[in-house]
Parts: sequence; C-alpha cells; structure tokens
Amino acid sequence: MAGLAAGVDDACDAARLVPTPGRRSGYNVFIDTYYVIQMIRSGLLLWLLAGLAAGAAAAPPRQVVVLVDNGYPPYSYEKDGRAEGVYNEVLRAVSQRLSDYRIDLRPVPWKRGLSELEAGRAPALSPPYYRPERDYMGYSAPFWQEQLAVYCRAEIMRAPRPHWPADFVGLRFGNNAGFRPGGKAFWLAVQRGDIQLDEAPDTQGNLLKLINGRTDCYLNDKLSILYVLERLQRRGAISPEQRGELVAAASLNGEQAYVGFTKHGQQRFPYLDDFIRQLNAVLEQMKREGRIAAIVEQTLRAAPP
Repeated sequence: MAGLAAGVDDACDAARLVPTPGRRSGYNVFIDTYYVIQMIRSGLLLWLLAGLAAGAAAAPPRQVVVLVDNGYPPYSYEKDGRAEGVYNEVLRAVSQRLSDYRIDLRPVPWKRGLSELEAGRAPALSPPYYRPERDYMGYSAPFWQEQLAVYCRAEIMRAPRPHWPADFVGLRFGNNAGFRPGGKAFWLAVQRGDIQLDEAPDTQGNLLKLINGRTDCYLNDKLSILYVLERLQRRGAISPEQRGELVAAASLNGEQAYVGFTKHGQQRFPYLDDFIRQLNAVLEQMKREGRIAAIVEQTLRAAPP
C-alpha cells in the first residue's frame, strides 16, 4: 500500500514537470494527466477509508468478565465448571443484546468475588444486594426481586416469635459467607453477640447444618431454601421427616438483585462506564418486555433435581 501511494506521488510530480509532446499542447496534456492522477489518488483515499471502516465494523465485541456466585442455587451456581442458574441465564440473554460487549461469566465463591471487586482486580460481580457500606461497589439497575425468609428447626419455634429480630436473640444462625441479609437490627445483634453466626460457603451447607442441629435458624431467599431442600430430598441426602422438621419462622422484606461494579478499577477497566450504560439499557428493556420473568420461569422449570 505504501508503494502504491509513493507511485501516485511520483506520477503527480512528473505530470507537473514534463509536458508531453504531440498534437495537443504540453499544457493540456499536463492538465489531463494531473486530473487523472487526482482521481486515482481520490479513489485510493476512498479505498483506504473503506478498508478502515470495514476493519472497525469487523472488530469483535469486548469480553467483560462478570464474577458470579458459585453456590446460590437456583439463582447462581457452578456445575461442571459452568455458571448455571436463573441470573446467569438472564445475563447470557443480556450479553446477546449488547452492541459492543459480551459477558464472560466466571463462577467463584461469593466471599472471594467481593474481595476481587474491592481490590479492583475484577470489573463486575453478580448478584449482590444493595449495601451502602460497600463503598467500593457501584450497582446496575435492579433486575429481580427476592423474598427473604427465616427457617428454623421446629423445636425452636415451639414458643411464638412474632418480632424480628428481637424474639430470636440467643439463637445461632447459619449464613452464607459474604451475605448480609436480615436488616440493620439483625446485624447489630450479631455484632453485640446477642445472635451467634455460623457461616458456610453456600445454601446447601447451611441447610445441612440446620437439619443436623448445628444451628437453630437460617436466613436466605425463600425460593433458594425450598429449591435446595427439594434437591437434597430427591437425592436421598435428607429424608422427608428431616425436611419436615424445618419450619418457616419469619417472612422479611424482599431484596433486589443487581450486577455490582468495582469503583477501584478505572485504569484497568476504562470501558466500564460505557458497559454499565449499555447493560442498564438492555436490562430495562428486557424488564419492560417481560423477558426476565420468562427466563426465570423457564430456567426453574428446566432445572435438574
């Protein structure tokens, strides 16, 4: 390409300096040759511009890593190294609608995902609840509403406990590591030592500890609790009688699910603001269409036992 451009320049120089003899004057020949070369040069320029535009159009979308919880079924979990669950299917559908990006889902333990985001080593994490004390994290538009519930062993609920969390003082609660459900009053009681906390990596581990009497109660999304209990019973890991020993003790306010973004990675992820803008636009469109609700229903119906 450089040689072709140089040849055109040489031809222009020659046309300006050397009139061509013949029946027409050298001046006229010079003018004709000059305009022909200008046309060639213009065509070359257009060809170059067209090539650059085609190259830009063919550039692949940027891959954006989103860390996802590997132990929160049915919403987000890992199976055979792949991110599965309701929220991950939503994000895959979102990815196909983004103009300039594709989402790369990578399952990790939740607590590690929070650490990666705080350190600015990862751009995004799904699905955090909104927590203002996480000042290192920004949030997408919310895309689903969960319903929190407290489940306890039946013997714990022989005495009425209508007030949350005051009536649960003195009990031992299971909790997913890195989760902070239950509200400020609950966590103040934990800080004071009025409520004991026993953490496990995921929902299944916490429910097994509850069934085996190592904890008194467990607080999490109601659908996640019921889903995992059903899976455990179908696999023979627990009996119907053991499942029947757990009772719903309290129903709390819902929590909205988001995609969280690091605030500490502007140099490493300069594209992040634009990605968030495109992600939010697609999430809002899918909510208006009812597409997210449809994906949730389809994923739960197709989920294996």
